Amino acid sequence: MSKRLTDEDLLERAGIDGHVAFAVAVFLGGAGLVALLDRIGAPERFVEALGPTIALVGLSLIGIMLRSMRVSRFYAGGRAAPAAYAGLAMAALAAGLLLPFLPPADGAISLQGLLIGSVCGLALAALVTGPLLRKTGAFSIPDLIAGRFPNIALRLGVIAVVAAAGALVALAGYSVAVQSLASGLGASRSLAVWLIGATIVFVAAPGGLAGVVWVATGAAGILAAGLGLPLVLLWLRGSALPLPVIGELAQWDAALSRMAQWQETAGDAMSGTTVTMIIAMVLGFGSLAPLLAPAIATSDRKRAQRAGFAALISGLLIAAVVAATMAVAALAFERGLSGARPADLSAAIMTASREGQVRICDANPITPAAAQAACAGRAGFQGVLRAGDVWASGAFLVRALPDMRGFGRAFSGLATAGLMAVMLALAAAGFHVFATALGHDAFYRVRDSSAMTSRRLAVTRVLLVTGVLAAGFALLYGAPDPRTLIGLAIALCASSIAPLLVLSFWPRAESSDATIALLAGLATAETVIFIGGAPTIDVFAHASVIAACVSLIAGVITSLFRRADPTGRGGAFVHGVVHGESEVLNPDKGA
Repeated sequence: MSKRLTDEDLLERAGIDGHVAFAVAVFLGGAGLVALLDRIGAPERFVEALGPTIALVGLSLIGIMLRSMRVSRFYAGGRAAPAAYAGLAMAALAAGLLLPFLPPADGAISLQGLLIGSVCGLALAALVTGPLLRKTGAFSIPDLIAGRFPNIALRLGVIAVVAAAGALVALAGYSVAVQSLASGLGASRSLAVWLIGATIVFVAAPGGLAGVVWVATGAAGILAAGLGLPLVLLWLRGSALPLPVIGELAQWDAALSRMAQWQETAGDAMSGTTVTMIIAMVLGFGSLAPLLAPAIATSDRKRAQRAGFAALISGLLIAAVVAATMAVAALAFERGLSGARPADLSAAIMTASREGQVRICDANPITPAAAQAACAGRAGFQGVLRAGDVWASGAFLVRALPDMRGFGRAFSGLATAGLMAVMLALAAAGFHVFATALGHDAFYRVRDSSAMTSRRLAVTRVLLVTGVLAAGFALLYGAPDPRTLIGLAIALCASSIAPLLVLSFWPRAESSDATIALLAGLATAETVIFIGGAPTIDVFAHASVIAACVSLIAGVITSLFRRADPTGRGGAFVHGVVHGESEVLNPDKGA
C-alpha cells in the first residue's frame, strides 16, 4: 500500500511539474513573440498592450482549467500543492501586500519598520502560523478558532472580521491591478475594471483555492521575468547592477540617496513608531487569512513548513529584483530629466504626471507647457530641470525602467503584466477568503451543515461573484488608497485574530474568554483609530499593538478565574496540535 501511494504521489507531482513546464514555455514563447513584434516595427501601443493581455488570458485559463466540484479542492486546494509552488505563491501574495508601499511614497511611513516588519511577519506566517493552521486540518481561520472555541457568537464575530479583512485586501489588489492595466493598455478605467474583475472571477470561482494558489505561483514567475529580464540584459551589456554585496555599491548608495530625498519621511531612526509598525506588521501578517491560504493547500504540516522556507527564499529574491529595478530606474530617471527643458518632456512622462506617479516642480502638469509654467515660478529656475525639481513614485520606477533604458515597449508591457498579475492574485485570494468565510464558515457551519456539496459551492461562488461585482462598481466611482485598505486589514487581524490564535494554545482559555478577548480587541482598536483622527498607517499600527495587548490580557485574566482542567478541550487541542500525528479537527463533509 505504501509503495502504491508513493507511486501515485510521484505521478501526480510529475503531472504538476509538466503543467508548470508547459506554462513557462508558453509564457516565454509569448514574451519572445512580443519582443519580435517590437523589433519588426509593430505599433508601440499594440506591443505594450500584448504583455498584460497575454497575462490576463493565461491567468484566466489557469483558473478555468482547475474547475472542480470537490469541497476539498475548492476550499483547500485538494491538499495537493507541492511545497515549492505553495511557497512561491505565498511570496507573490506578500509582494502584492507590499507593492503599494514601495518607496518613495507620500506619507509618514517608516521604511525601516516596513522592511523589518514585512520580513519578520512573512517568517511568522510561513514558518509558524501556516504550518500550525495546516496541522489542525482546518479550511480557514474561522474554522480553526471555532474548532478550539465552540461558541456561536465567537464564530460569527471571527467570520465578520476575517471576511472584512479579505474584502479590504481584495479591494486593494483589485484597485492596483486596474491602475496597472489601464496604464499598460492605455485604456479607460472602466474597461480595466471589468477586464480585471472578469479575470478574478475566472481565477477564483471555478477552482477556488486551487486556482488562487496556482495563479499566484504564475504571477510570481511573471513578475520575476518582467522585472528581471531588463536587469539580465543590462548585466550582459556589462553594466554593474546597483545592489549591495553582489552589485555596484556606489550606484546603490546614489540611488538610495536620491529616493531618500524624494521620500517625505526617511524613517531611518529606530523610533518608537518604527518599533510599533514592526510589531503590528508581524501580528498582522501572521494572522492575515489571504497570506496564509497557500499553506492550507499543502498535504501536511511538514510540507507546509517547507513551503514556508520556500516562501522566504522566493520573497527575498523577488525583493532583490524589485530593489535593483527601482535603483536602476531612479538613476536613469534623474539623468534623463536633469538638464532637460520642461517643454521637451515626453508624452510618457506627461501621462505618468497626470496619473500622479511623477511630479514636476511639485505639480502634476498634463502638458509640457503646463510643466514649463509650474517650474517658471520656482526659485533659481533657469530654464532646465534640476534634481530637486522632479519626483517619481515607487510604482513608476518599477514599471518604467525598460522605457528609460531603451529596451522598448515589449519589456514595458512585461513589467506591467508582472505588477498586474501579482495584484490580481492578491485580489483573488482576498475574494476567496471573503466568500469562504461567508459561504463555508457562516452558511454551512452555522446555518445548514447538511447542505449538499453542490449547494455549498454554489453559495460560495455566488458570494464571490457578488463581491467582485460590488468592488467593481465601487472602483468605477472612486479610487481608494490601497495602502489604507491593506493597513486597515492588517489592523483588524492584528487586534483580534492574532490574540485569539495565541489564546488557542492557552489550555485554560475557554469560549467565554475568547469572546471577551475578541470584543476587547475590536473595541480598543476602534477607539484608538477614532482618537487618532485621520486613518494613517501610523494610527493603524498603534491601534494594532495596543488592541492586541488588551485583547490577550483580557482573555488570559478571565481564564484565571476558573480552575484549570488538564483533561479539558483546551489541553487536548494543544496536545494534538503540538504532539499529535494527525489532523486535530474532524474532516469536513465532502473532503
